[in-house]
Amino acid sequence: ANVYIFHRQIMQAVTKLFVVFIFVFIAWTLYVENQITTRSRNTDNIDDLLESATRLERLLAYEAKKIKELTEDVHQLNARRRSGKMVMEEMVSPELKHWKDPIPVLVFSCNRAQAVRDHVQKLIKYRPSQERFPIIVSQDCDNDNVKNEVMNFGDKVQYIKHLAGDKANITIPPSHRQYTAYYRIARHYKLALNHVFVDKGYSSVIITEDDLDIAPDFFSYFSSTRYLLENDDNLWCVTAWNDNGKLENIDVNAASKLYRSDFFAGLGWMMSSKTWNELEPIWPVGFWDDWMRDPLRRKNRQCIRPEVSRTGMMSYGKEGASKGQFFSKHLIKIKVNDKYTDFGKINLDYLLPGNFAKKTYIEVKKEAIEMGIDDVASFVLKPENKGKSVRVVYNGNVDYIQKADKLHVMHDFKAGVPRTAYDGIVTCFINGIRIYLVPDRTKVPGYNPDWAVPPSFGE
Repeated sequence: ANVYIFHRQIMQAVTKLFVVFIFVFIAWTLYVENQITTRSRNTDNIDDLLESATRLERLLAYEAKKIKELTEDVHQLNARRRSGKMVMEEMVSPELKHWKDPIPVLVFSCNRAQAVRDHVQKLIKYRPSQERFPIIVSQDCDNDNVKNEVMNFGDKVQYIKHLAGDKANITIPPSHRQYTAYYRIARHYKLALNHVFVDKGYSSVIITEDDLDIAPDFFSYFSSTRYLLENDDNLWCVTAWNDNGKLENIDVNAASKLYRSDFFAGLGWMMSSKTWNELEPIWPVGFWDDWMRDPLRRKNRQCIRPEVSRTGMMSYGKEGASKGQFFSKHLIKIKVNDKYTDFGKINLDYLLPGNFAKKTYIEVKKEAIEMGIDDVASFVLKPENKGKSVRVVYNGNVDYIQKADKLHVMHDFKAGVPRTAYDGIVTCFINGIRIYLVPDRTKVPGYNPDWAVPPSFGE
């Protein structure tokens, strides 16, 4: 049984029994008052009155006992979940896993005609069905070459055009003039997402940008994880991107391996209309991705992300709004999965929160060997250690940065969350060995939004 369903059933039962309790108590009170009044008129009914009162007392005692028992069950269930000792596995019924509604792919474009052509060609090549995965290209800039490239795809692609950002009289603070592109992009996102969710009425969307490459199993990945968004309130996106997905940091033989992450990565991601309904009224005027990473928006929610990325950066990405930040050192080196995985044949319930917490606890705390970062360097060079796992503890932001650098994973933070982190844990795979960077919870109790990379460390 699904632990969430079980939990809801218990709470519903407690609520119903409490209502019954109150109802019976009120009825009993009214009944007794009525009988007392009647008794004054007819003392012959005293025996009936006492018998009725006794029955009601027994009923109230029974209901109180049931409420106590069910409340204790709820407390025990929550305690097991918090301690990672869940006996039951969280499950979603098979009929809910096959997502039948269409999931459109929304492609954001501006002025890179060749990028749009290459990206959409890949989407059309790999999508299994035009009806299930309609492609919508949204253009913000006045660039006829982009429009012509999209029109060349005919009815295989839908096209929408917005008033160009440079003509929209966007208010930009004087100190942010150099960030004008980010304000135009935020506006574009709001217009295009409203088109998908409000005008078209879709229940979910896959968001891409025209500089992204995609994997052959891109659509299998998103369609098979869509049910998780529907059944897990702690999940608010599925991303195709692994920020630490360089070839030397991943297990290419574990392409089907997926994770939960507290970090919002973007760069090929899916969300539901429920999430958009929450975000749209407060959508920011600029820097939308960092805005989503803010604790006030994320609300401790997580995303699914892969071991091996299902999107990658094409060379066009160097010409984007960020002026190629991280491009040559990280982005262009992200490995795109090149083998097809049929995620529809894999039970992904291990990604439900309780299951994943238990799985992670066993892998990190029970199976991984704790050692210092310098010892790891020699450990990964020994062939006999392949297949083992280790954990390295960090005690602050600078300590994390130094150790991340030695593992060649990205060392920066967004709202205090390291890239790809789950409960503060960042994992990578080097020379056949799984490595976990793990916070010392006596010194790092949780994510600290003030964590930043000192200038001396660079990117």
